[in-house]
Amino acid sequence: MHINVKLYGKLKTHAPGERNEFEMALDPGDTLRDVLKQLSIHKDHCVSLIDGRRADPSMRFKDGDTLVLFPPIAGG
Repeated sequence: MHINVKLYGKLKTHAPGERNEFEMALDPGDTLRDVLKQLSIHKDHCVSLIDGRRADPSMRFKDGDTLVLFPPIAGG
């Protein structure tokens, strides 16, 4: 199973190579938590969207899903 991953902001440093958009192979049943662990990204250090919807760390992927990760935005 494969998903598309897009990393933005400082999270680009966690991408393999120099590409912020890449494909990632997963095992069936893998969750967002599993992917974040593989990328060495703490769940509190990013906002996660799967196919455009906010994602919980326990969400499971389907083949062809798109995962977008970006840093949380702080404002004041």
